[in-house]
Amino acid sequence: MRRLLLLLVMATVWSSCSSSSETDHFGMEMYYELTSLNSGMSGEILDKEELDFRESIEFFPDSTFIKQRVYQDSTSTASGKYDSVNSDGNDYLKLNYSDDTHLIQTCGNSLVEHLSILSESEIYNGGYLLCDGPGYYYTRTKK
Repeated sequence: MRRLLLLLVMATVWSSCSSSSETDHFGMEMYYELTSLNSGMSGEILDKEELDFRESIEFFPDSTFIKQRVYQDSTSTASGKYDSVNSDGNDYLKLNYSDDTHLIQTCGNSLVEHLSILSESEIYNGGYLLCDGPGYYYTRTKK
């Protein structure tokens, strides 16, 4: 009986420790701001202060997201659902947009965008790099 109890306790501890992967933090509300932009083939890095817009992505526990880009005289908003994906050992967020919008950062006509999870506090979208476009770096912040 003691062995069974010990095994049960060890299994409980093991399962609680093993569930803290990079993508698990997306089970709660998260807010990311665009902090820099890699301008493509030139390799020039622009900080958010050098851009004429501000951009953010907010992720919600129900697997929905809202992306917002704010210019001096206008604001664009897009939304949809996201999934956590692991491909070849790399963690991604797959954003599925509800409607077509200029805020989807990918080459071609797709309602899907992929964000690489670099760390718990940083995500990256290099979807435009294949067509000589920019890469977007986002950092987790408080709203």
